[in-house]
Amino acid sequence: MSGMSADMMAAMPPDAMGGMSADMMAAMPPAAMEGMSADMMAAMPPDAIGGMDAGMMAAMPPEAMEGISPDMMAAMPPEAMEGMSPDMMAAMPPTAMEGMDAGMMAAMPPTAMEGMGPDMMAAMPPDAMGGMDADMMAAMPPDAMGGMDADMMAAMPPDAMGGMGPDMMAAMPPDAMGGMDADMMAAMPPDCMEGMGPDMMAAMPPDAMSGMDAD
Repeated sequence: MSGMSADMMAAMPPDAMGGMSADMMAAMPPAAMEGMSADMMAAMPPDAIGGMDAGMMAAMPPEAMEGISPDMMAAMPPEAMEGMSPDMMAAMPPTAMEGMDAGMMAAMPPTAMEGMGPDMMAAMPPDAMGGMDADMMAAMPPDAMGGMDADMMAAMPPDAMGGMGPDMMAAMPPDAMGGMDADMMAAMPPDCMEGMGPDMMAAMPPDAMSGMDAD
């Protein structure tokens, strides 16, 4: 497969990708992935994605990600996510995020989170949020936070809350605040609280308030 070009890839019938393996994928030049389409992606066995790397990911047209499934996402090496872009993230079906884990999340460039939407957020396993950091949080569109729940909030590293803004706070479902703790509260920029509403306050565990300061 090291002789494969983008034009050869683009000319391939999608169902031919049903014979792809992880070893074959790993042997392909990254530029060949420029010929990938959503139908080709959807036709691949999930474990073939195990051969993907960051260079291959970065070379793919964003619309190819429309063909990714949760099983394919789960099979992807975390380092491949270093090639993710906002447009690729935005093109993914929300259900694909069911295959995300913390290692994959941590490997993504923060700017990739610009493509996140609320349905994608809601589909992620809570423990995937363990890979979130403040730069990724800051890059996320506020409306993506509409998919947050209490379990996802509880799984987030406290430092990630340093990227939270008032618009993001206001977009969260009130019950998501049930996952807040004192360390997360202490890490938030003070202006975040401009987005707080009474239902959100009511949902917060009392001990989370011990992270509040006078600044």
